[in-house]
Amino acid sequence: MTEHLNLSGISHGYGDRQLLDGISLVITAGEHVAIVGENGAGKSTLLRILAGLEAPDEGTVASHGRVGYLAQTHGLPESFTVGAAVDASLASLRALEAELDRLEAGLADAEDDELETYGRLQTEYQLREGYAAESRVEAALDRLGLGGLDRKRTLGSLSGGEQERVALACVLADPADILLLDEPTNHLDARGTAWLEDRLAAHRGTVVVVSHDRVLLRKVASTVIEVDAERRTVTRYGNGYDGYLREKAAERQRWVQQYHEWIDAMEAEQRQADTVTDKMGYARQRDNDKVGFDFKAGTWQKAASSKVRNAQERLRRLEASPIDRPPVPLRLAAELAVEPEAPSVSGVTTTSGDDALMPASAVLVARGVAVPGRLGVTDFAARAGEKILITGPNGAGKSTLLSVLAGTLEPAEGLVQRPARIGYLQQELELPQRPALRLLPAFAAGLGGNIDEHAEALLRLGLFRTSEFHVPVGSLSAGQQRRLALARLLLGGYGTLIVDEPTNHLAPVLVEQLEEALAGFAGTLVMVSHDRALRDWFAKCAKKSDTSRTDDAGRWIRYSMDKGVLAPA
Repeated sequence: MTEHLNLSGISHGYGDRQLLDGISLVITAGEHVAIVGENGAGKSTLLRILAGLEAPDEGTVASHGRVGYLAQTHGLPESFTVGAAVDASLASLRALEAELDRLEAGLADAEDDELETYGRLQTEYQLREGYAAESRVEAALDRLGLGGLDRKRTLGSLSGGEQERVALACVLADPADILLLDEPTNHLDARGTAWLEDRLAAHRGTVVVVSHDRVLLRKVASTVIEVDAERRTVTRYGNGYDGYLREKAAERQRWVQQYHEWIDAMEAEQRQADTVTDKMGYARQRDNDKVGFDFKAGTWQKAASSKVRNAQERLRRLEASPIDRPPVPLRLAAELAVEPEAPSVSGVTTTSGDDALMPASAVLVARGVAVPGRLGVTDFAARAGEKILITGPNGAGKSTLLSVLAGTLEPAEGLVQRPARIGYLQQELELPQRPALRLLPAFAAGLGGNIDEHAEALLRLGLFRTSEFHVPVGSLSAGQQRRLALARLLLGGYGTLIVDEPTNHLAPVLVEQLEEALAGFAGTLVMVSHDRALRDWFAKCAKKSDTSRTDDAGRWIRYSMDKGVLAPA
């Protein structure tokens, strides 16, 4: 049997939300697959069903081979030490080692069946490269920015990103026949992502990955499976991610054409029926003025009635086989409004006792700020209209700096001056304090105005559909939670935006539209990102700005950060 994963007639949902409806899917041995789709369409749910961690409401699941699964958020207890997490990931391999040791001790007197078992287990151990398991763990931790991490530290003492990277290293320590990875690059820097791509591309088994990383999708996936939120189905596409994009564009064009042809046919048949009926009515009016009934008139009436019936029958058949209206793709359609900044002195917040004047045209300044163990003594200034991208390896202090600039983290020393209002998108979103609150009221909370105005604004933005407004925020996927935070940020009218890893959990098509919106933002932008495609976009915008700018306003500047030190890139 060649298939590694087989889903048959799978239907699944949560409450009154149906995500998957009667889907069937076969993923063969050695296939490298990317699962894509809108946030909340059911990608992570599909992955959990494939992993056997969630039973579908209907249908059957079959897998052949060992399965390694990485969730968006790991499920390991925070009381676990790093060493315990590694041990748990290598448990089956160490059980195999123990069985080999037991059999090896009695080889001199072993029976034929024991010798056969020993040979089979030894072959399996060698194929799994069991002798190199510990070195693989160390190499994975090092490549993921955790080299030298104390195995005695608890997971709870690590940052969220560090915990996720430990979980990824554990999954790759003893690579399973089938790797199921949900957003594995969310907490990786460029070095770690490049290493992961090479590992996945070289994996001889099956790889199924849910990812927003457009570079990874192009390098790793030969097959793309799209989860359709509207139809609650899955569709397979070949020729990699670029082939998927081409086929999706052609598919939508065909769908739009078929829909308009159906509409035109419906209107033509209706016009035919109405025209003949009107003529019949005119003829009847003339007939009322006659004493006798003319034979030719009667014949014409019969023919006209037949035409009406035929047109109505064709109309009925068209109505019985409708072409669904193509869904409007979610898109980030809002223009970023910019509120006037508050005066430079009265409109700033100072985090130390000494006041300092803003440098000319600067809207955000940090002087000598430091956070022990996380951020060295750092100076930073952003002028009105500047777009600033900060890059660097994991643990360099980028998110710490953004938290200090935004005012959510108090520095141990130094001062910060900032506008009275700043839009801040954190890398790690906090869990909803009121999980039962519906999406629309959660979006409108604290914004003033009436709920209808907020509903219209949210629809105009294009990140959610009306059907999602009633969903409790506690039931939203990580991607939908991210979109909700992004919607509040983009419609807040902020003149200064601070965004940390804005592409995390977002579908690739939304990422491209977010880039377009940020490119047109007239205010000040400070951003941290590991997304390589976004960095390429930023470089293109910077080059274009350099050739068109006549002054220092609207500059695009890139900084790098390493070991808590910020420097021009």
